[in-house]
Amino acid sequence: MGILSWTENYGDEIFMGLNMSKLKRDEAYLNISTPTTVYLYSLYEECFQCPFTQEQPIENHEILKINTRHPRLWRILKEDVSISPVDSNHSVLCTINQEFGEFGVYDLKISSSNCQLHVLKEPVDIHFPILTVVLIYALILLLVSSCICVWRIYTNKPERQTTSFDKELEPNQKRKRLKSLDTFRGISIVLMIFVNYGCGGYAVFDHAVWNGLQLADIVFPWFMWIMGVCIPISVSSILKKGISKKSSLKNVLRRSCILFGLGLFLGAGPNLDKLRVFGVLQRFGICYFVTASAFILFSSAKQFHEEKKRVFNFCTDILTLKYQWIVAIILLIVHNLLTFMLSIPNCSKGYLGPGGYHDNGKHMECTGGAAGYIDKVILGNHRYQYPTIKSIYKSEAFDPEGILGCLTSIIQVIIGAQAGAIVLFHKGHAARLIRWLIWAVILGLIGGFLCGFSKEDGLIPVNKNLWSISFVLVTSSLAFLFFSLCYCLIDVKEYWSGKPFLFAGMNAILMYVGHGMTTNSFPIRWVPVKEVGLSTHFITLIENVWATGMWVIIAYYLFTIKFFLSI
Repeated sequence: MGILSWTENYGDEIFMGLNMSKLKRDEAYLNISTPTTVYLYSLYEECFQCPFTQEQPIENHEILKINTRHPRLWRILKEDVSISPVDSNHSVLCTINQEFGEFGVYDLKISSSNCQLHVLKEPVDIHFPILTVVLIYALILLLVSSCICVWRIYTNKPERQTTSFDKELEPNQKRKRLKSLDTFRGISIVLMIFVNYGCGGYAVFDHAVWNGLQLADIVFPWFMWIMGVCIPISVSSILKKGISKKSSLKNVLRRSCILFGLGLFLGAGPNLDKLRVFGVLQRFGICYFVTASAFILFSSAKQFHEEKKRVFNFCTDILTLKYQWIVAIILLIVHNLLTFMLSIPNCSKGYLGPGGYHDNGKHMECTGGAAGYIDKVILGNHRYQYPTIKSIYKSEAFDPEGILGCLTSIIQVIIGAQAGAIVLFHKGHAARLIRWLIWAVILGLIGGFLCGFSKEDGLIPVNKNLWSISFVLVTSSLAFLFFSLCYCLIDVKEYWSGKPFLFAGMNAILMYVGHGMTTNSFPIRWVPVKEVGLSTHFITLIENVWATGMWVIIAYYLFTIKFFLSI
C-alpha cells in the first residue's frame, strides 16, 4: 500500500546516504550487492507473452534508479544472454516478484545460490494525493461560489415575477435543445484535455499499453459517437430547409478539409521527413466526410416528417438508416478482409499483437499486423513515432490513428448516428431511453463476445490502437449508457443543468485546438521550479487539473458573450 502522505512527501532528504530529492515521479532506489558479476533482467507485467530482457550487468555493488510506473518482474542471471523466456530456468539465479513503489528504497543481496530482497524504506502511496487535490479544488470552488452568491444578492435588482398572462404573450419557442448531448460532449472534451495534459502522471488514467480499456481510451471514441448523433439531426434540418444536396456535400467537404488541416497544424510537427499525416482531427475529418456524405446522399426531407406513421413505427429509426448500415457492413467486411487475410512479410496472417518482444519476439517487425503494415507502406516515416508500446514491448513506430482504423471509426460514427435517429423519430423520453439502453446491451454483449470478456484471450481484443471492432462496440455501448444517464438527469428529470460541462460542450472544437496551441503557455500551464519540474503525482495532478479547469473557465466566458466557434 505504501506510506499515506497528503502531498506525496518522501520524508528526509537523505536516507542511508541516498539523496531522495534526486528521485523523480515514479522512481525508486534499488541497492544491489553481489560477490560475482551477474546480469539484471526485467519483464513488464503489461508485456504479454514477453521474455525477460537485460537491464544491465551488475558487478559487486550498484545503486540503481528504477522506474515504477508499470509493475515489473525482475530476474538475476549468471550468464549474459539476449533474452530469458519466462518458462526458462537456464542460468537463472532468482526471480523477484516485488512491486516497487515510488520513493521506496530496496536492498537486494545476491549470493552464489539465492537472492534476498529487503524493503529499507517503504514507498509512498501515489493514489492518496488524489484525495488531497480533490479537497483543495473543492474548497476553492466552495469559496468562489460563495463569493459569487453574496455578490449577486447585493447587486441584483429584484425581478418582477412572470404571470401566466406573460407566458401567453411569449413567442413560440424553438425546439428544445438537447442539453444532455452538449454536456456529454463537454465531459468528453474536458477528459480529453486532462488526459493530454498528463492525467496526473497516473498510468491507470492513461491509455492502455496495447489491449484493454482505461479512462483515456474511451474519450476519443465517445467524441466520434457524439459526432454521429449530430449528423442525422443536422442533415434533417438541412433537407427540410430545401438546401440542395450538391451544396450540402460541398459544405461537408469544406468542414472535413478544415478538420484535417487543423490536425496537421497541431500535430504534424516541423520536420518534413517525419511529418505526421494522420491524427485525431484528421480522423474526425475523414469519418465526418464519409458519414455525413452517406446521410445526404441516401436521405430525403420526407423521411424526417414527424407526423409520418409507418407499419413498423417502433423501428423507423433503423429502417431509415438502412443504407447507412449497408455502408457500415461493407466497411466492416473490408476491414476484416484486410486484417485477417492480407499477406505481410515476416508476419502471420491475422496477427493483432504489438510486435516487438510479444510472443518471445516472434513478430519483432509486425507491430499491429495489417494496420501497421498498411501505414508503413503508404505513410513511411510519416507516422506517430513514439507509441507507448515502444518502451514496453520495444516495438517499432505505430500510428494509433492510422489508415485501417478509419474504417471502424466510421462504423462508430454510424452507430452514434443511430442514437441521433432515435432522437428524431421518437419524441417520448421513455421511447428514447428504452431504445438507447437496448442498443447499449446488444453492443456490449457482442463486443464482450468478440473479446471473450477478457483482456488478452478473445478472438478480437478490445484495442484502441487498432480501433478494433470489439473496441468500437464496447465503447459505443458505454456511450449509449452514459448518454442515457445524462439525458435522464438533465433533460428528463432536470436534476442537473449540465453546467459547467455544458459550456465546454458548446465550444468543443475551440477548446481542443486551443489547448493544443497553449501547451507551454502561462497561466494555463506552469512548473513550480524548473530544476524540480512536476516531480510528484501530487504536483502534476494539481497542475493538470488547473490547466483543464482554465479551459472550462474560458468556455464559460465564451458562453456569456455568446461566442460559439463552428466550422
